[in-house]
Amino acid sequence: MSSGSRWWLASAPCVALAVWPSIEGARAQDAVVELPAVTVTGAGGAPRSMTDVSPAVTAQPANTTVVTSEAIEKLPVASYGDIFRSLPGFNVNSFNQGIIGYGLTLRGFTDGDHGRDIAYFIDGVPINEVSSQHITNYADLNPLIPETVERIDIVRGPFSVEYGDSNLGGSINIVTKRAEPFASAGISGGSFGALRGVATYSSTSGSVLPFAAFEMSRTNGYADNSEVRKMNAFLKTTILVENGAEVSVRGQVYKGEGGASSYISRDLLDRGLISDKAAVNATDGSQKFMQNVVVNYRRGAPDEELSGTLYLNHDTFDRWSDFGGGQRAQLNERTTAGGTIRKIWTTSMSGIPVQVLTGANWRTDVIDALQAPSFGRVANLSLRARDLGINQTNLAGFAQVQVKPASWLKLTGGVRADQFFYNVENRVDPLNSPHPNMGALSPKAGIAITPLSWLEFFGNYGEGLRSPNAADELLSNANLKPLKLRSQEVGVRATFARVSLMADVWQTDIDNEVFQPAPGLPVQNLGQSWRRGIDLEGKVVAYRSEDTTLTAFVNYSPTEARLVGGGASRFVPQVPVSLLNVGFDYQQRLLGGDQLTASAYMTFVGKKYLAEDGSQTAKPYQRVSAKLAYRWRSGWDAFAQATWYPGERHSESAFNFGNPTGATPADIFVRPVAELTLLAGANYRFATR
Repeated sequence: MSSGSRWWLASAPCVALAVWPSIEGARAQDAVVELPAVTVTGAGGAPRSMTDVSPAVTAQPANTTVVTSEAIEKLPVASYGDIFRSLPGFNVNSFNQGIIGYGLTLRGFTDGDHGRDIAYFIDGVPINEVSSQHITNYADLNPLIPETVERIDIVRGPFSVEYGDSNLGGSINIVTKRAEPFASAGISGGSFGALRGVATYSSTSGSVLPFAAFEMSRTNGYADNSEVRKMNAFLKTTILVENGAEVSVRGQVYKGEGGASSYISRDLLDRGLISDKAAVNATDGSQKFMQNVVVNYRRGAPDEELSGTLYLNHDTFDRWSDFGGGQRAQLNERTTAGGTIRKIWTTSMSGIPVQVLTGANWRTDVIDALQAPSFGRVANLSLRARDLGINQTNLAGFAQVQVKPASWLKLTGGVRADQFFYNVENRVDPLNSPHPNMGALSPKAGIAITPLSWLEFFGNYGEGLRSPNAADELLSNANLKPLKLRSQEVGVRATFARVSLMADVWQTDIDNEVFQPAPGLPVQNLGQSWRRGIDLEGKVVAYRSEDTTLTAFVNYSPTEARLVGGGASRFVPQVPVSLLNVGFDYQQRLLGGDQLTASAYMTFVGKKYLAEDGSQTAKPYQRVSAKLAYRWRSGWDAFAQATWYPGERHSESAFNFGNPTGATPADIFVRPVAELTLLAGANYRFATR
């Protein structure tokens, strides 16, 4: 047994014992003060226990979170990363490089990899860009309009059988709104020339339900050459048909463009020899143009549902970046088509509730990827380093069974099979044009025990995978197999009238850790690795009356990420040793029906090892976010929000561009963030038919 496994097994009872006094104390206080319950809601808004036989994400025996549209509305959100920053276990690296995707991570993965180790979906459509030449399974949620989100289902760890490729640290499924009984128009602005306008239209009458949103935004950015311009149009129409079935068709057009200040020497910055706003190359930047059509079908009650998804997406993403050796162009065009079919059966066998979920996925990507040196965003095609035509198809099937042999016990088991087919046309080196096929099985198993109505224990085992990148990895090794990992967790959740607590211990093992310090730098195979950590979270309704609610929360996630091979390489780079969030949410209903809301939280991010031998680190830093909003009965609302870095401003985006071991301070490059960012705005809502 590895030392990591021993730690995981030894820590499980310790976590339970550490939480138990808090549980007992909360029970004693419940007899004195009676307040409304703190509940977690699943799909459709119904509270779910882990021992329920249900497809709801909160019924999974795992560490899950559902973020509702109401919660997003209260958050201080300036970009999509802010939706996740305060949630347990999430590390968010904004990069501050224009319109590129954020470094969003769970479960100890590196924050420099543009979110590639989480599987993202919007209405069942995969977002990760397989075989991206930018970085493997690159993920960009910039096209997401927050006002269109109905809920976000989050599963930490590779424990959901429905998601395959990129489901390493966990999965995020975003469900967009079907309809609202109002339309809205709003405008906001703030620091660094930020300006955003957004309008929505919807109606809940009749059997055809429209939901439309249009967004335009711009900002000059904090640093030189960091302006961003975006345009976003979204239209979804849901048609209610007989027998409770519905079909929704949505389309979206998104265009974003901007500059990129790139990364500057931390050593020169600390010595005052360079401005923290300095840009490496005044012509660096990126642009993205995306169009898609998505069809969703659903019939039946949630426990008997038949659903399907078909989608077609086309986008171009071009980036010009200078990491110190001259500008390089990455020019990408991608068409993605695919679909999913999914069926749920719920029955009883000899009085034992049983639920079976089965489904299949298909996805095909047709990619043109070109890389060449450039000057002023003009590529020198005669010196192109990469010119590829890639066809990649993923076929998958999955099945899961939930069995509840006792009222206090549920067992879950499942398996997923993924098969990948590649056909690569290498126009620079035609003899190196691989076309391999490969597959992977991902078993899952879970248990949930509810000995008392307020207390749940859960445990999970799951395997996850990431497909090889045809834009670089397969060119070096055509026989490369999908990266696989094994993950386990045990935890406990307690829910009372006014208090909810959760604690879990997890460990993940990888046979061959793959790391890329930055796009364009060499991909490193680091050998075996393990990650282990604890997630602790608590929420309390501190005060509640007919007109007033005050809720406080805290979550804490210490993490270790280590290399097993020995020698100088010991640390998986770019992983914070701890994440802590402390915050509150306040709501006050005033005379006349107006409403005042306030929310604030402070994030503490621990140090990160930037070199594998631990010789270079990024310092701990803190981030404070707050929002104050007022809503009038007349339909108007206004808000003001602030983001403040009270100390260290260089550590969120810090990278080692030198040797993996033996790096010097001169090898560390950073992109500082603004000390204070302010945003304010107003919105008007009016009823529709």
